[in-house]
Formats: sequence, structure tokens, C-alpha cells
Amino acid sequence: MQYVTPTLKVGKMKKFKIISIYTILVILGICCLAGQASAQQERINKAIIIDAGHGGPDYGVKVSDTSCEKDLNLRIALALQKELNRIGYKKVMLTRSTDREVPLKERIQLIKNNDPLLVISIHINGGFGNKSKGYEIYFPGFRTDKETRSEPSAIIKDMTKNKHLNDSVRLAQYIQKYLDNVFPKENRGLREAPMPLMEGINVPAVVVEIGFLTNKENRKKITDDKVQQEIAKAISRGVKEGL
Repeated sequence: MQYVTPTLKVGKMKKFKIISIYTILVILGICCLAGQASAQQERINKAIIIDAGHGGPDYGVKVSDTSCEKDLNLRIALALQKELNRIGYKKVMLTRSTDREVPLKERIQLIKNNDPLLVISIHINGGFGNKSKGYEIYFPGFRTDKETRSEPSAIIKDMTKNKHLNDSVRLAQYIQKYLDNVFPKENRGLREAPMPLMEGINVPAVVVEIGFLTNKENRKKITDDKVQQEIAKAISRGVKEGL
């Protein structure tokens, strides 16, 4: 008996290949989307810690009995907590939620205990005369000791190992992008500096110095409830896009 090998016409073979490739691409796309959704869900479930600078007997920058940094830091921190909750972040914690003194050691321990997605420290600037104004954003320094300050940092060479530092810079850039709308033409830039709050902790972190309390124009904005809400929204948008 003679066996005949079945064959497909060229047109049908091409069609079959196209369908197969399309099916593979769809499956890969679904897997990719599932992976992204899983990563996004993991980010949403992790803690975000907001550090309201100063507190209690530590007033920070003080202009009068009704204008001191510790109170404004707390108001903005609470507004930011609500805004981050509103856009989907479930676990947003504060190093202090009332006017009390929280030692640096206690703040650091809170961060370590919760392994957060990121840390944002809220401060308000002061000094340099009454003409200085605008906001600054600090991220943890890539150089960590005197020996590396005059040489290319070993940290920069290993981008994977020090992902949290690069993520800090990215986060700072996005927060800067949106704070520009609140303080137009008052961007004093991103600055690299040691961050005692993050000693021994490898998660993305920034310190946001929101304007100058010693500047009349900045003080008027920072003490306004509506502007505080705008600041909170700007920072939260930076968080959402920056990480």
C-alpha cells in the first residue's frame, strides 16, 4: 500500500503561521500585562512612610507663634497621606501624626520595621535672608564617605545593587515635575546629600523642602489650606509616576 503524506497548500500554510504567531503574541502580551498588574499590586500593598519633620519642642523654622515649620510639615504630611490613600495606596504611615517629638532613632526603627516602598520626608526651608524662596528636593548621596567624595563612586558602577538610589533620583525628578506647577519658576533643583533618616536602609527616599517660611510670598502660599492640598497632590502624582 502506498502512503501519501498530506500537504497544506502554500496559502493555508502562511495563514496557519500567521495565526500561530498572533496567538503567541497574544499569550505573551497577556503574561506581560499579568506581570505588570502583579508588580503594581505589590507596590500598592507596600507601605509608604511620610516623615513630618520636627515636632514637640522642636519647632524647626519659626517665624511667629502661628507660623512654625513643625505644624506646617504635619498638615502637609496628613494631606499627602489622604491623597495617597485616595489614589490607591493602602498603607500610608506617618512617623508622627500629632505634635510630638519623635527621636531620629525611633523614626529609623519605624522605617526598618515596615520595609516600605519609599520614604518622603517633609520640611520647610528658612534663612538666607528674606528673599530666598522656592523648593528643593534632596535624595540620598551616592558618595557615602570621605574617600569616595573625590573619586567616581563605586556605588554608581553597580546600578542593580543600588537600585534604591537610582529610584530615589527618579522619584525626586517626578515630584519636581509636579511641584513646578505649585511653585512656578521657583525650582531650586535636585540635591544630593547624606540622609540620616535612611541610615542603613536601602529603599527609595527623598526630602522635600517646601518653600521658605522666611519669605513673605512663600509663607503666604504654604500656610494656605488650598495650597497645602495642591502640594499634596503634586507629590502624590510624582509618587504614582516615579515608581
